[in-house]
Amino acid sequence: DPNVHLTINLTDMNVCLTWPMQRVEAAFESLDAFVVDPLCIKPCSTDFLQCVAALIDKEEFPEAIIGVAEGVSALLFLYISIIGFKPATVIVTSDLPLGSGLGSSAALCVATSGAVLALSGALHLDSVQDVWLSLDESKREVVNKWAFEGEKIIHGRPSGIDNTVSTF
Repeated sequence: DPNVHLTINLTDMNVCLTWPMQRVEAAFESLDAFVVDPLCIKPCSTDFLQCVAALIDKEEFPEAIIGVAEGVSALLFLYISIIGFKPATVIVTSDLPLGSGLGSSAALCVATSGAVLALSGALHLDSVQDVWLSLDESKREVVNKWAFEGEKIIHGRPSGIDNTVSTF
């Protein structure tokens, strides 16, 4: 259906990207045996990253905002790896300034991992509204491992400290 989209809205950066799901799926056609398994944490392959790059290659990112393309790449990797090719609107807001050394990329990866794992059904959350929910340690470990894979896209060889602090 050409009217079904995946949208990423980074509100604080005034960046909103929308792709028809047909285009998203077509960008990943070259991957062999792509299997969505939210509980099987896998690193982002070079082939997968090339598919992501092909998808966002024509997008225009504000030059003043360093690392936006990498953040979007990590978000797409986490979303597609955990939930597959399902339409959605992902809205990201943050009080952490980018590039300040405060762990904003780790916070993005942890929040994305947790939200998408919950959306996939891999994390079973209570449906209580307006209440802080806590995950048991094994669930947090899954969130942390996915977030670390996202951090690797953004930073190459992160220590894992920022995503661990954000998760636990």
